[in-house]
Amino acid sequence: MNYDAQYTKAIIIKNKRIIKQIIVSEITHIICESYICDIYTLTDKYTTTRLLKVLENELSKFNFIRIHNHILINAKHINYIDKAKNVVILHPNIELPFSVRRWKEIKSCLQKFD
Repeated sequence: MNYDAQYTKAIIIKNKRIIKQIIVSEITHIICESYICDIYTLTDKYTTTRLLKVLENELSKFNFIRIHNHILINAKHINYIDKAKNVVILHPNIELPFSVRRWKEIKSCLQKFD
């Protein structure tokens, strides 16, 4: 899988009076509750009021996959998957649950690595 495009692309988020550019390769995962999305990077956390579906559409071309109704991850940061516990472990040791009904999509994404 080619992640080179992630290093040159960024998304723009707005939160109140702040506009921030985030490099796509630095995003590890995104967790949304209602209209509030927390975007986690390797070093920071940013909050924005964008729908997860909008972020998913924008980031899917950069190998982001939805693993749960409210969680989107950057496949580049997957360390391993524990199917017995239904969790994805991202680097560095971030444990996120995945939905069983999304397993085929996750598996399909991982097979692209081979």
